[in-house]
Amino acid sequence: MELFGLFAGLAIIGILLLLFLFLLGIIKWLLQGFFLYQVADAKNLDLPILGFLPFGTFYLGGQMYDGNLIQKGQFNPKTIGLIFAIAGIIVYITGLSIGDIAISYIIMESIAFLGIFKAYSRSTGVAVLLALLNIITAGIAAIVILFLYSRRLASELSDPVVRDFEATAERHDEAETDRDTDYDNRM
Repeated sequence: MELFGLFAGLAIIGILLLLFLFLLGIIKWLLQGFFLYQVADAKNLDLPILGFLPFGTFYLGGQMYDGNLIQKGQFNPKTIGLIFAIAGIIVYITGLSIGDIAISYIIMESIAFLGIFKAYSRSTGVAVLLALLNIITAGIAAIVILFLYSRRLASELSDPVVRDFEATAERHDEAETDRDTDYDNRM
């Protein structure tokens, strides 16, 4: 009888652990999708709503390679994103077990997010280290980087563009005033 109680207790602990991990995965998925959507929207990437779909994150991450890891305009960013999404699906389908699928998904996600990490850090070495950190932390590092990058992009976008235009207009007006003064002095 004691053996049955032990197995029942272990089964309950296992079920609670699986439920906790499932809820943690849902929270990670929602946070990553939200911050990826914000970054993709700020960078005018194609279909930013795909940040909430599992292989859509590969598509958006692949688009960030353009100008960050490869020369801007060398490839169509949508094509790069599509290649990452298809490669992720192939790796997912060929996975041998649930553990292999989860590990390969995190590795593929880290590779796809190299463009985002490079855009955030502006250094290829740091981007690779962030990708490795993302693998080790099972995707938590990507959430933090996406959060920080979305805040940076929001602050860059909140700076009024008019201020730059007004400063240019003021310099242009000063130059015209100087030209008028020079013209008046010649006369």
